Amino acid sequence: MKLRRVAVPVLVGAGGMAVLAATGVWALSGGLYGCTRADQELAPTLASLSILDAHPKRTQTQDDRYSGCDEDDGFAYAGQYYQYSTSRADVLSFYRQVAAEDGWRLASADPSPAPAPDSLAVDTSSLCFVKPVAGTTAHLSVWFPSDLGDSDGNYGLDITASHDGFAWC
Repeated sequence: MKLRRVAVPVLVGAGGMAVLAATGVWALSGGLYGCTRADQELAPTLASLSILDAHPKRTQTQDDRYSGCDEDDGFAYAGQYYQYSTSRADVLSFYRQVAAEDGWRLASADPSPAPAPDSLAVDTSSLCFVKPVAGTTAHLSVWFPSDLGDSDGNYGLDITASHDGFAWC
């Protein structure tokens, strides 16, 4: 009887310590906040995707390609901005074709996704595509800063993906 009184608390205590240790390892590896190592390593893969180099005639790259890992939401990203002197419709038509040829599947389309006045912009993607990349689902967004009130004549391509968190257009 005495042995049982001692054994139960010892076993419960040992189990509790194991759970705490496992939780600590998970938290330190990015489980609670930030990017995990897998997602940090995914960013250069996204930046090397050929779709970021594709652009219609009468457009030119603007700024350098960027990539990294979003510490707040825990996903890898890469992107490129372009300046265009063709129509917005031509830009969208170009990416519908080129993305499909590169294995991207159209997930959603909204040619003018401007948020309502005084509302939170949730999704400003004119086009959103998905494709398997490096063992996870990557999301390709074609978006226009002018939908958020910024200067006209520019658009962006963003790719997001995550092994351990959530990514979206």
